[in-house]
Amino acid sequence: MKINIKDFFTPFDKSTINLPLVHNKEDLLISRTEFFSGKTVPEADLVIIGVPEDRNSANKGCRTAPDEIRKELYKLYTPSTLKLADLGNLKPGKNVNDTYFALSEVVYECFKHETAVIIIGGTKDLTVPVCKAYEKGKKRFNLCVIDSVFNLEDDPDLISPENNLTHIITNNKKLFSYTNIGYQTYYNSPEDINYIKTNFEAVRLGIARTDMAGNEPFIRDSDFTALNITSVKMTDAPANTKPSVHGFYGEEACQLAKYAGLSDKVSAFGLFEINPEYDKRNQTTALGAQIIWHFIESFFKRKNEDEEYIKGKYKKYKVNLEQISEKLVFYKSPKTSRWWVEVPYHVKSKEKTYLLSCTYEDYLKAGNNEIPERWWKFFKKLN
Repeated sequence: MKINIKDFFTPFDKSTINLPLVHNKEDLLISRTEFFSGKTVPEADLVIIGVPEDRNSANKGCRTAPDEIRKELYKLYTPSTLKLADLGNLKPGKNVNDTYFALSEVVYECFKHETAVIIIGGTKDLTVPVCKAYEKGKKRFNLCVIDSVFNLEDDPDLISPENNLTHIITNNKKLFSYTNIGYQTYYNSPEDINYIKTNFEAVRLGIARTDMAGNEPFIRDSDFTALNITSVKMTDAPANTKPSVHGFYGEEACQLAKYAGLSDKVSAFGLFEINPEYDKRNQTTALGAQIIWHFIESFFKRKNEDEEYIKGKYKKYKVNLEQISEKLVFYKSPKTSRWWVEVPYHVKSKEKTYLLSCTYEDYLKAGNNEIPERWWKFFKKLN
């Protein structure tokens, strides 16, 4: 990396981990991860970054979460052959804006070297600088947030967990698509729900839990997936000042992280809002560790199904619809059984297509002469 990493990070102290009494410690994640020592910058396909920051939040205590989660994470067994590095914790700036700037610079530097990142917060206002890193790039990006609330409060002068989405939507010029998974209606005003569902995408908690596989295309299309622990019910994740009575079960949160890991597009995964001060016997930090473990396991099982490969190698399924003049062109992966559909659009009189992740059910709907809702939303967005 070109940046002087010594100025940005404090190495993680591995001696703080109470390792289990097992004979094959070389198979634990701690033995398969390269840790930044303060001297050389480890090269890896995936790096972990801790961000001990909570100054703009009422959920004080989240700053201690990165190391507490690591103490649980590195006791787990290695999920697969991997090239993983831990850069340690980002040094907090003199003020929170300095931390935001540093995080954005570091994440962007990782992207330039085609290195994916796991960000362990810290509070969810950190999604803003991560999105800023995407804004520095040449392409538009998609954001997926797993949370019970939209965070649309209005305060142009202060970035906080309550208004981070407002700042991203208002100020980030490269944001193309936003999806919320797991919102709870009673925590969001009708006005906010209508705004998000009209302009973006949102899946209510009950629907998301009823059809977990239906969440996968939303996550597969994202570049940055952020999971806020308040999306998990308090019986599974009590470590927050405002834990949610309802929410995803712990294993469901791990499943969502797995979808993010398997996505060939996701280059950043964030876990935010865990506050160890409210934890019970490390229950939430252990869950956080397992959420990250599932992302890591899936990341190293990716199938490299990018758009060019899909369009060039996979069989096309064309469907005629009476309501529109366009033929819907679907693709199915013989490797993973995942589906995609082309969304046509025009740029300066040139015909182009956007490859949108979808489900087999979307293909069946098209066969029954129904326009898939997600296809229609993106068709209008692009045209």
